[in-house]
Amino acid sequence: MKFRATICLPLCLTLSAWSQLTFTVPVVDKSDSGSPLEISGTASFTEEVVGNSVTSSSEYEVMARNMSGKGVVLLVAYFDEAGPHGGSTHHILEFDHFFRRDIGPGESFVLDRNRPGRRSSWCCINLLEGSDEPKAEVHVQFAQFGDGSTFGDEAVAKDILATRSMIVENLRRLEKATDDKEFLQLLSQRVKPDAADGFFEAVRYTQRNEGTATTRAEVRASLAFAEKHAAAIRSEQSK
Repeated sequence: MKFRATICLPLCLTLSAWSQLTFTVPVVDKSDSGSPLEISGTASFTEEVVGNSVTSSSEYEVMARNMSGKGVVLLVAYFDEAGPHGGSTHHILEFDHFFRRDIGPGESFVLDRNRPGRRSSWCCINLLEGSDEPKAEVHVQFAQFGDGSTFGDEAVAKDILATRSMIVENLRRLEKATDDKEFLQLLSQRVKPDAADGFFEAVRYTQRNEGTATTRAEVRASLAFAEKHAAAIRSEQSK
């Protein structure tokens, strides 16, 4: 959809030399019927026009609330945002709570937000041709619930689902470490694939900042949550 600013033509010609305008739009939920989330938030796009070039920055916060009545274990959503003169960005948002407490019924959380000041530039636009309507749209693609049921297309989460068994295997190795020395030696080893090692990089961060005792307790808790969620999923799949 095209739109034009309600400014008279002489002023438009003056502004085309230099102007700065900010557009704020609500975040729109474009998910299929049955999505577990209630979406809210706004996105603001600030454009600085110099001659026929434009520099744009955006600022947004997208909030979500779990309206499913069930705990959410895994969530994959897309967030698309774009200003009036381009700069469209496609965000893939992934929340895997398989190794921790799920997102409870009625719980609100930040789905996505950015740091102010992200800037993009384009050249050679014609301001008199109008512009696109700014957009901020969320599409919930997949959700896995605490009882093992799902919403949406599981294929978009296949990489996350594929790494879980490898993470569980390595958590069990860490849990069985006989002492802190063995635990730290095992923790330092890289894990394949890289997506699984990303999980353990967060565990290594905890160890560096909070110590080994806290990290070993975190490993035990992560494994307990994984076993709980895995049991629920197996129960659902066996029906």
